[in-house]
Amino acid sequence: MSEEAPPVTPLEERVVEFYGDQIPAARIPEDEIVIPLRPVSDALGLAWGSQNNRIQRDEVLARRVRKVLMHGADGRLREMTCLPIDLLPGWLFGVTTTRVRPELREKLTRYREECFRFLWEAFRPQILVATEATPPESSALVQLQQIAEMGRAITAMAEQQIDIQRQQQQLAERLNKAGQVVRGMRTDIVAIQGTVGDIQVRLEVLEDRLHPASYITEAQAAEVSNVVKALAEFLTGKERAKNHYQGIFGELYRRYGVSSYKLIRVEQYAAVLAFLDDWRAAGSVEPPDSA
Repeated sequence: MSEEAPPVTPLEERVVEFYGDQIPAARIPEDEIVIPLRPVSDALGLAWGSQNNRIQRDEVLARRVRKVLMHGADGRLREMTCLPIDLLPGWLFGVTTTRVRPELREKLTRYREECFRFLWEAFRPQILVATEATPPESSALVQLQQIAEMGRAITAMAEQQIDIQRQQQQLAERLNKAGQVVRGMRTDIVAIQGTVGDIQVRLEVLEDRLHPASYITEAQAAEVSNVVKALAEFLTGKERAKNHYQGIFGELYRRYGVSSYKLIRVEQYAAVLAFLDDWRAAGSVEPPDSA
């Protein structure tokens, strides 16, 4: 890539959660997914200067490097050094394990094995939609790919639903134990509630910084999860033989292209809640027609 080439403005930016790390990614006009390397290098405890020099010395990596304007964790627009997603494993496998602190070596192995798949699946629905010129003979294959993708999305949302409900159950149990300890001490209970509320606000602020002006907060994701749970219980009361969670997850993926509550974009949040509320208000097992 010529050094004089201007930085690319992406069509779409995303922040993908990978085992607690927030990995930014972008889709550029060539319909190519690129990954800024500095955040990954920092997450692995690597010296970015050394890694950048290594990339420039590699004939293949240096030829495919792109400079892309992306938002940093602080929300500011920056020119970032990126590689196409297909070259991410090549770069990671070139990292010498001795350069990684012992406590981070297992993390490096996890990045090598799984990070490519996590990042690719976050963008795959948009890539499939963008591929319009599909030969007739391959239409069946595309349909099977879409079914498989929806299955993965349903699994991811089900796992997240389980995790959120477990967290809520554990919180309820802790609050019950706290209530038994303090018993009638109302003043202390009010103070505890105030502290919990303050912590929640701080968590939301942190989430907003990690997902600048893109995705809903943890609190909003939990709200969607609660509405999904209420709808599933309502539908189960009407038809007990059917797994209604699967149907709800499938509709969310089909209508909004999300495989995780945390990947619901800010501008989709109201529409998602309205859709779930309309479904329950309709009183029907089948979802309401799209507007």
